[in-house]
Amino acid sequence: MDHGERPEHLPVNCYVVPQTTGSGRNIFQGGSPLSSSLPLLGVQLVLIVAVTRVLYFFLRPLKQPRVVSEIVGGIILGPSFLCRNDEFRQLVFPPRGEPVLNTVATFGLMYVIFLIGVRMDPRLAVRSGKKGVVIGLSGFLLALALTAMGSKGDALAEEQDVSKRFTFLFALSASLSVTSFAVLSPILSELNLLNSDLGRIAMSASMTTDGIAWLIMVGYVLTEAYLVSPATSLWAFMSVAALVAFILLVVRPIALMVIERTPPGHPVDETYVFFFLLIVLLVGLYSDIIGTNSFHGALMLGLAIPDGPPLGTALGEKIEAMVSGLILPLYYAMTGLSTDVWEIHWGRLQMVMILAWIGKLAGVMASSVYLEIPFLDAVSLSLFMNSKGIVEIITFTFFVTNKLIGKHTFSALVCSSVLNTALSVPLAGLLYDPARRYAVYKRRTVQHLKADADLRILACVHDESHVQGTLALLEASHATPQTPIALYLLQLVEIAGRSAPVFIPHKLRRSASTVGPAPTSTDSDRIINAFFQYEQRQPEGAVSVQPFTTISPYSSMHDEVCRLAVDKRTSLILLHYHKRHMLAGGMRAAMGLRVVNRKVLEVAPCSVGVFVDRNAGNVQEELVGDMEKIVEVLRGLDKAGYDLVIVGMRHRWYPVMSANGLSDWSECPELGVIGDLLASSDFDTPYSVLIMKQQDQGGLNAAVPGAQDVWHGDDGGPAPPPERTMTTAGSSKFRQ
Repeated sequence: MDHGERPEHLPVNCYVVPQTTGSGRNIFQGGSPLSSSLPLLGVQLVLIVAVTRVLYFFLRPLKQPRVVSEIVGGIILGPSFLCRNDEFRQLVFPPRGEPVLNTVATFGLMYVIFLIGVRMDPRLAVRSGKKGVVIGLSGFLLALALTAMGSKGDALAEEQDVSKRFTFLFALSASLSVTSFAVLSPILSELNLLNSDLGRIAMSASMTTDGIAWLIMVGYVLTEAYLVSPATSLWAFMSVAALVAFILLVVRPIALMVIERTPPGHPVDETYVFFFLLIVLLVGLYSDIIGTNSFHGALMLGLAIPDGPPLGTALGEKIEAMVSGLILPLYYAMTGLSTDVWEIHWGRLQMVMILAWIGKLAGVMASSVYLEIPFLDAVSLSLFMNSKGIVEIITFTFFVTNKLIGKHTFSALVCSSVLNTALSVPLAGLLYDPARRYAVYKRRTVQHLKADADLRILACVHDESHVQGTLALLEASHATPQTPIALYLLQLVEIAGRSAPVFIPHKLRRSASTVGPAPTSTDSDRIINAFFQYEQRQPEGAVSVQPFTTISPYSSMHDEVCRLAVDKRTSLILLHYHKRHMLAGGMRAAMGLRVVNRKVLEVAPCSVGVFVDRNAGNVQEELVGDMEKIVEVLRGLDKAGYDLVIVGMRHRWYPVMSANGLSDWSECPELGVIGDLLASSDFDTPYSVLIMKQQDQGGLNAAVPGAQDVWHGDDGGPAPPPERTMTTAGSSKFRQ
């Protein structure tokens, strides 16, 4: 036989080499750049991100979470609308581009799931007490019971593209009954409810159901393997156990070693970060081989790595921008591109999903009311627990990939989940008002405090620069054993590398021998030690210090501040002005602190003081009646050599100020007209400023020009006529 001839019985494999870029004819040669994979992928990414961001811009005021806009954006781009046009589909989303798009989306999603695991704290379910566990279990079990009854094989007989196997129907019922932490955490974050009492309970409950879902997943894998043979099931169990052992006995000790070797305040070495990013790929590959899905392996790996700085934060910084900001919307959009709303068969399956919604609603509400959660809060919690998102989409995609359901059922599940979330989340957000907890029935203000009562102060500090000013104010308060001060110190730390906020009550150290900087002390230790040392210097019983730390987003940090003020029955919340003078000149602004200050001023349950520290520190009060007198007093403060000026913020907005146009020039209106003027960088003064606002039980809006005060007289009588005088400033010298 001639060597150039090929026997007919030998197979011939033909394939088309995909063009990436630079190998095809360009537009000047009559070609189309979109015939290559890379330009096509770029156009698809830009179009998907643009459509989803525009939708989110319009839907966000309606309290719609981002996942809704991203899936709906994919549905709009998909066969439901734009891709019904054959020319558009062949140009932008041709069949040859689907493998590339799916590969990129799935690859990025694996890292997204890994990052979700890193930011989860499995101990949250235990730390939050029994409420989260009971609510999570009751909502899951009742929803599972109803969906199991509604999805029996004979009940779904009319559904042509749904598997009737018992193991699958149970897995489907379980997936509809679970509320995942990965779904709920971003939704609560978007609504600024992470720090609220309801948010903490919801996240604890969702983490409880996550644990159940993971056990069900392992059981499903082992059962499917048993259907092949008992030996296969044993091998599957040993493979899963080997993965868990590798993560717990190898990866986690390495992560702890990396954290131990990283000096406080220093970033993690890039080599370690690259190592863990590579491990994600290896674990994902192994998970796919043994049949547990690469996403489950990535989640387990992430859970083994401690959240927060330095390692969790470093991994988040590497993954967040590109993967979470670009690839995750791509995955959601791919889900929408696979959904055709015009071919959905509305039948028994939708009834099963309604049963799951009702079961979750009833189970969560019943247990919440039993645990003495207010009724409206219980309704909001049950609606939040009905949210669907990334976990459900991954599960439905797994079902359709393994031919357990068809395209029509997949479309029905996706659309029902989006509709469920789009209705439940906004309604829950409207019903729940976290500020309701801060409304107190008795005025807790410095002004109404009895002379012989102890002064309870909640002092909020962000870093070490706030310590000296706070201590100087405490010195000026002249605490004695007869008139003691109870200081609750709250360190405000922006969340990084975590999904759930953390509230840390520090252990008290009363012995002088234990107070002092340690060789490896952190910023937090030095701050706490400074206040403990101040306590030791005072007469016994004059000052007591109890430190706390909150690690949370600035957007919801005020909830933690106000909650602690209510729990400790404080009369004064002490905040620091968000701008700070630098030694080299100029001002440095921390806009996150301004967000916290503004929200605390709006909803505080007691008096609030905003301290403008100009590195300065006994009491004089000036009553003024017109603008001319105000200006005269302000000009005289510099000459008098005062170290501290105290200015009050009234509930009413007086014509004496607005008539002179000062309110129009306010840089920080939440501080009031005079407070804003004294804190301004244009008003260069050598003294510090303490801006005081008494508790406002009426409209919680005293800092807004034109706001009206509501009278809360003890006898219920009408409000007295407004006084035409106001306190502009008092001053004191700190004891050195």
